[in-house]
Amino acid sequence: MRLLVLFLATANAFILLYAPQPLLPIWKNEFQLSISAVSHTISITIITLAITSFMLASKFDLYNRKKIILLASIALIIPSAMIAVSDSFTTILFWRFAYGLFIPGVTAVMMAYASEEFPAKHRGKIMGIYVSANVGGGLLGRVISGPIADLFSWKAVFGCMAALSAVVAFLVWIYLPNPKNQTKKNNDSALIHFKNPTLVGTFAIGFAQFFAFISFFTYIPFYVSGAPFHLTVTEVSLLYLTYAFGLLSAPISGYISDKIGRRWTMANGHIIAVIGILLTLFGTLPTIIIGASLLAFGNFASQSATTAFVTDIATTSRGAATSLYLFFFYLGGSLGSWIPGIIWDEFAWNGVVLSTTGTICIALMINASLTKKSSSQQNISA
Repeated sequence: MRLLVLFLATANAFILLYAPQPLLPIWKNEFQLSISAVSHTISITIITLAITSFMLASKFDLYNRKKIILLASIALIIPSAMIAVSDSFTTILFWRFAYGLFIPGVTAVMMAYASEEFPAKHRGKIMGIYVSANVGGGLLGRVISGPIADLFSWKAVFGCMAALSAVVAFLVWIYLPNPKNQTKKNNDSALIHFKNPTLVGTFAIGFAQFFAFISFFTYIPFYVSGAPFHLTVTEVSLLYLTYAFGLLSAPISGYISDKIGRRWTMANGHIIAVIGILLTLFGTLPTIIIGASLLAFGNFASQSATTAFVTDIATTSRGAATSLYLFFFYLGGSLGSWIPGIIWDEFAWNGVVLSTTGTICIALMINASLTKKSSSQQNISA
């Protein structure tokens, strides 16, 4: 049951994070806003999430992990309920900011909880389930909010999310066991991890892989809506169903990384992702669909192994380590949604391909340079 609660609590956080994306055109028209202005409802949550993960990194190890997860799950009910009765875009932005304050209490702490409360030999598989919740929540959030808004209203979307968050909080309260293996509390734990070059390198890998992933899926609509494809908005949205390949790759790669090693799994995921991105240069719709599918498969395979590797290397203060990893991870995503836009006018899709494959190649080089934390980690981490 605790695995189910882990999955549902994590998935709920990502449903809340990404559910507004299909609602952006509705808000644009209702509040008479520009596309860039209405997109702040997504970016403000991601940026706040990253900063909060960094600022609270050392604090997450000071308190009982279940209590933090439970309090954060309860707190996430409030922004959804308040947006459901909001009539101004400023109010929506404020509560989207609040999401970013509360989500790390679930995502970062659950990652640490999972790494400590399950056997180390199954850690890759457990982190694969955690990443599957990430993928599933992001996909489900995007899929369900549009139909609910069409049938009822955009406010009904957030009413449903408030109800879902309440159910998740109840399940966490009743069924998530108290931690038995939480690492020793240390108020200075966040600084310790910056002295570990292997861990810092893994933070950089997380940054690079999410930079590439977000870059690709942020700018692919511009590529396929133009010549020679001219896809409609609905057809473009169907490309995001390729995310589902991450639901397959995350648990499989988590299991495989327990057998062949985290770094090999990470590297193979990155290579698959690069092949997928390069396939889009052939300029046909089938190769774009295959390429996007390979990128999703490879990205979430490497992400699953990377999250497990972080908890392997951080043998103490895992709450701080996972928070720092998520900070760099989401920082990469934030920059990935912005930087390729700067070079789009000059290089268009070729520039996106160059920047994304380039960052993944950097991740591969960092992976090759990583050193092992200790001999006790060699069998799993190599």
